[in-house]
Amino acid sequence: MLRRNFRARMITCAAIWISFALVASGLLLSGVFRNLVASHFDHDLQDHARELSSLVEINSNGRPFLARDFSDPRYFAARSGHYWQVHLPGGEMIRSPSLDADLELPAGPDGDSPAAASVNGPTGTMRMLRRVVQGRHLKEPVEIRIGADERLISDEMSHLHMVLATSLGLMAFGMIGTAYAQVAFGLRPLARIRDAVSAVRSGTVTHLPDDLPNEVMPLVKELNGMISANLAMVERSRIHAGNLAHALKMPLAILTMEARQLECQGHTETARVLHEQCARMVLIIDYQTARARASAMNNAGTSAALAEIVHTVINAYSKLNAGHQRSFEVEGPLDHTVACDPNDLTEIIGNLVDNAAKWSRQQVVVASQDLGASVCMSVEDDGPGIPEEHRERVFEVGARLDELKPGTGLGLAIARDLVALYDGRLWIEQSRFGGAAVKLTISKRIPAPA
Repeated sequence: MLRRNFRARMITCAAIWISFALVASGLLLSGVFRNLVASHFDHDLQDHARELSSLVEINSNGRPFLARDFSDPRYFAARSGHYWQVHLPGGEMIRSPSLDADLELPAGPDGDSPAAASVNGPTGTMRMLRRVVQGRHLKEPVEIRIGADERLISDEMSHLHMVLATSLGLMAFGMIGTAYAQVAFGLRPLARIRDAVSAVRSGTVTHLPDDLPNEVMPLVKELNGMISANLAMVERSRIHAGNLAHALKMPLAILTMEARQLECQGHTETARVLHEQCARMVLIIDYQTARARASAMNNAGTSAALAEIVHTVINAYSKLNAGHQRSFEVEGPLDHTVACDPNDLTEIIGNLVDNAAKWSRQQVVVASQDLGASVCMSVEDDGPGIPEEHRERVFEVGARLDELKPGTGLGLAIARDLVALYDGRLWIEQSRFGGAAVKLTISKRIPAPA
């Protein structure tokens, strides 16, 4: 999918890069935050150690005590995770109310050290600071041990991690969404080109728009040049076909006159062969000329109002058959605009109605059905119908199932070729009225892009 979808490739690459950058940033920020939290804990321990050193005094019995209560209430609750302990050189000591056992001596120098060490505490691993100080009211130095459980740092980090993950997640969602919007906006000209090409194919416009971004204008100019070249080629082919037909009809007319003279001279068989071959050549020329004209017209502006053309054809054949007991009816919605040249659609519907009128007894029905992107038309009659084994043969050039009926055998062949030029389909089924139902599908007109 990624190999065939340019948008998906760009969005996927952007999402991978954004995710990698944010994960790396998260890990880096997590490390920075942990160092900051640990540093904050260490500073708290140092501040509390200085406070203890200023509060420790010796009573008349030689035992240490605090001149007043310690300022941080967390050291009063039993096993709160915050502990302190003061030692005299003689072995006398006092503990915080939260402590019920001696604190382990941390590894490190015997004197003051600004860094805390990790030791086993009463409620788990703790960060402890050891300082040896000389109090203002003391004659000899005392040792202060003060610490806090590392789980308190972990709890603080868990909260920070949650906030960090939420923030980075929202940031990732926003950045990926922005990348998607940027890619979608950046690729909109390609969608306009696609719609414009579809409009050119349907005949609504003749060229692609020239108000596209500079990055795609070279492509648009090349496509417009190719479209113009194709239109010119089709027009030249139509002119050449017309010229060829005109050039051939004059010799054919001369041959026909010679055949008549031979017939008058008594050469009946030779005249008959010449007449048949000349008629066949005229038939082929007319057919190929109609194909060339239709091919040339299957370009810009190929759109037709279905209702207008159907009613025009029906009215014309109703007048032509005014002396016959034959009715022409219309069923289904006709308010559609189809992707077909009006002249071609008139010829298609006209040929089908003409064929139905020849074979019908009393009724010809033109019906339509909306298929969404296309329209299905059917022309039905109540005549003898067409056997299934002959339903493809009647589309051959010059094919006639009944030589007594008037016609050239070109109507259905030309109609099928015209329908095929517009990517439609023409076929024959059994009519609801016992005769033949000639059906065709043709696309609706695609609106030109704004």
